[in-house]
This record gives sequence, C-alpha cells and structure tokens, in this order.
Amino acid sequence: MNTPRMRSSASGSTGWDNMADFQSNARSAGPVALRRRLLGAAAALGATLITGCGTSGAGDRARRPANGAPRPPVALNDPSVGGASVEVLDFEWHDSARDRLVPVRLFMPRQTSAAPLVVFSHGLGGSRNGYSHLGRYWASHGVATLHPQHAGSDRAVWSAGGLAMLGSLRAAATPENAIARVNDVRFVIDQLFGRGEWAERLDPSRVGVAGHSFGANTALLACGARYREGGGRITSFGDTRIRAAVVMSAPSLPPDQDPAFAYSSIGVPTLHLTGTHDSTPIPGMSTMPEERRIPFDSLAAGPRYLGIFEGGRHSMFNDWTRDATSESIKTETRALSLAFWRSIFFQDRAATQFLSAPSRARPSLAPLLAAWEAQV
Repeated sequence: MNTPRMRSSASGSTGWDNMADFQSNARSAGPVALRRRLLGAAAALGATLITGCGTSGAGDRARRPANGAPRPPVALNDPSVGGASVEVLDFEWHDSARDRLVPVRLFMPRQTSAAPLVVFSHGLGGSRNGYSHLGRYWASHGVATLHPQHAGSDRAVWSAGGLAMLGSLRAAATPENAIARVNDVRFVIDQLFGRGEWAERLDPSRVGVAGHSFGANTALLACGARYREGGGRITSFGDTRIRAAVVMSAPSLPPDQDPAFAYSSIGVPTLHLTGTHDSTPIPGMSTMPEERRIPFDSLAAGPRYLGIFEGGRHSMFNDWTRDATSESIKTETRALSLAFWRSIFFQDRAATQFLSAPSRARPSLAPLLAAWEAQV
C-alpha cells in the first residue's frame, strides 16, 4: 500500500510546526519581539505536549475531584472491555545498582492461568498514571501491563515555566535518559519476575514492550535497536526476554544515526501506529508525521504492521484528549493492539488474520485508517 499524503494541520498549531519559517523569522526579529515569540511558543508547546506525551502533574491535578481520586478517562467506557476483572496496584521500587527510584503501576488480570506481561513506557513528561485506557483494557483481556515512571523525563519536566521549560524538555530528551529508561524496563521485568507472588501469575516466555513518543524509542531500544557512539563503538540494550513491541509515534533519530543500522537488528514482531498530523513541536528535536514510519521501513526481520490514522495528532493515544477523532482512534488502537498481542502471545489465528486486513473485519476502522501495511 502506498504511503498516504501527509498534511499539515491548520488548526492547533504551536508555532513550531514549521521550524525553517520560525527560525528565518526569528533571525529578522528584534530582541524584544524575539523574546515575546519564544515565550508565546513555549507556552503553546507546553499545552501541546501536556496532552501529547502523557499525564503531566498539572493535567492530573486539574482532573482530580475534591476527594483526590483520579477521574476515569471517558475512553475506559469501552463496551468491548474483556471479561477479566483487573487489579490496579502502585509500587515504589528502588534499583540499588543505580540508586534510582522507579515508581510503577501494574494492571493485573484476576485469572488462574499465568498471564503475558507488557511493559509500557510513557512519553516525555508523562508518568505511571498515563495511558491507563490501554493498561486496563489489555489486562481485562488477560495481558498484564506494567507502567514504570522514568525519572529525569517524567512529569517533573513541567515544573519549569516559560523559556526554562524548553530547556527542561531538551535536558530530558538526552541519550543518558534514553539509556536510563531502557534500563528501567529491564529492572522492572527483573523485579516482577523476582517476586514470588507475581512470578507465579505471569509467564516469563511471553513478555512485550510498548511505548508512546519518547517511550516508543524506549520500546525500540528494549527490543534490540542499536546505535553508534563516538569512535564507532556500537551499543545495544536489547532484552532477549522481550518477544514483541507496540510502537506509537516513534521519534526521529539524531542526525548522526543511520535508521537502517539502528533498527535492522530488531527481530521481534512489531506494531507501529501513528497519524497524519502526528508532529512533535520541540525546537531542535521535532519529528514530522512522515518520519514516524522510519522504524517500520528500516526493520529487516520479524512480522511488522503499520497503521496510520487519518487526522491523528500526537495526543491521540493518551487518556485525556477527548475530541471525537481521538476517542475513536483510541478505541481502534485498543482493538489493533489487542489483536497484535493475541496473535503473538496466544497464537490466535483469527487475530493474525484480522491483522492482515483489519478494515475489512472491522468496518469502524475504514474511515480512520489512512493506510495499513502488513509485512509478514
């Protein structure tokens, strides 16, 4: 299937969507006008990324009722929720080897058989509270889901304001934090399977990883992506326990990294999801919609699927974006991702067949999918 034509959005622009125009105009502006533009763009950027990369501290507080309990997202009201009841448990784990606190939220199905495990990595500025519609849904269908919170690139980045917030975002999206995140994934898998009460309820032969935005990068690293350091040294943090990955809104690589080299070492099945308006407006770190498919195109092995949602923005996968298009996309994302997990973890032939042409089996997908590609 041909790649759909990507269109820029005329509404909801942050001012960072066209970096070349912005930088050209900035050079011609005086210092006062430039500072005003930067402050305004920083505020707009914060508003966009708060909804796009997870549940920020401010967003979470704004949506808590008087008794302090989080209000369930509308997206959880899904008539196709699975039959298993779900335990939702929070833990504060400490990695003594790195002297690092890793808070986690576990969505655990109540069932007698051992469940597969998926580790979900939040986006830049997110937390363990985010993407709960996915964790709860997967668990209700028998797939346990663990959401770690990554210190250094979590919701603490929103504590700065104005221009300082741009610096916080850049400081968070570093190679050091990327490495810390993938080590968080390894650590939480070790923790869960090292605890008797949970190890008995989980199947170590069926482990997956998923993530959105910066978390998609974490997922790709965890299942085998590699990169070249200075001097030509090759580094990889792949965890051989991971058997599959769901990659949402994958960010672009730094210009000194070759995608064909970075991603060709991944051999596990992958599902890639993005949208025609899925841009990340961070100055110097922006990713355009057409770049989101690069990991899919660069893989050399393993079954892989690519879904591109018509009109989908960077915030479409989170809990709190509630416009009609995003709500529909979340519903279809749950259906596609569950079919993927069932195909891999349960050898479900019907799920595998569904993934070959999902719009035919699920008519509600047809108007939302700008493109679907399957390479098996």
